[in-house]
Amino acid sequence: MKIGLIIVLIILTFLIGSIYVFIPSNLSINHSLFIKVNREGIYRKMIIEKNWSKWWPGDISYTNMKQNLFFNNSLYSIDRKTIVSIFISITQGSMKANTSLNLIAKNIDSVNLTWEGTIPTSKHPFKRLQNYFKAKQINNDIETILKKIQVFFAKTENVYGYNIRHELVTDSILISTYRMSKNYPSTNLIYGLIDQLKIYTASQSAKETGSPMLNIHKTDSIHYLTRVAIPVNKKLPSSGNISYKWMLGGGNILVMDVRGGPSSINNAFNQMENYVNDYQKISPAIPFQSLITDRRQEPDTSKWVTRIYYPVM
Repeated sequence: MKIGLIIVLIILTFLIGSIYVFIPSNLSINHSLFIKVNREGIYRKMIIEKNWSKWWPGDISYTNMKQNLFFNNSLYSIDRKTIVSIFISITQGSMKANTSLNLIAKNIDSVNLTWEGTIPTSKHPFKRLQNYFKAKQINNDIETILKKIQVFFAKTENVYGYNIRHELVTDSILISTYRMSKNYPSTNLIYGLIDQLKIYTASQSAKETGSPMLNIHKTDSIHYLTRVAIPVNKKLPSSGNISYKWMLGGGNILVMDVRGGPSSINNAFNQMENYVNDYQKISPAIPFQSLITDRRQEPDTSKWVTRIYYPVM
């Protein structure tokens, strides 16, 4: 009887000792994942906490305006942000881990996401063992979360809000005119200029080869320069305020489609410029709108479809 008890005590002591030997006082978190995306683009999205709902695999709640991210019985809280890292605490029961999600640029078009930190165990052997299994689960969960982020940000529209396409210039022969105005140009003003170009095109026995083009530039606090153009099938002589323009055929151009009125179009332009700056593109010519929808025929601005073109090199 005593021998059996002694054997049990020896085994128990060995098992407890093994817990201290094989399970350290702090368990490490270290996951890294590569994403084909510009670092600045993904960083702009990730530092805005409300955006996390777009890829978060678990539940989200709000307490006193603070966002709570839940996944597999763990609470993830964004504590603070720097220009390279997002610091996230992970809580499960009485266990709390301090971690950081780091965004490290590899190239101009790729980034490494590295999630690292430590999970404390315990001096108590059975608590130490329990925390070990929690840590394993959290490590697996972090890997799942990172893969969700990777899939989400692999799409350009999830980084910049629009599907930005790389195309080649096809309509290279243009005729153009302009007008200065106080205040933002009205639809009638814009189409008045377009009509001038259409009449001139017909008078020269030429044909339009695409939708009207528009660029609006604010020159000071109240004045706007409105420029319109029409792609045509042959070179036409300049006449008065109407002039011949040429874009390099086959040149690189960024293209995006946007639905909505001036506010939506301005937002789309801002996102396009973010893309151009992020990828260090140079624009050899002014960007412009292609008026897919005839705005005189469709007064509801929410139904306008506009294609934005941004020449780059």
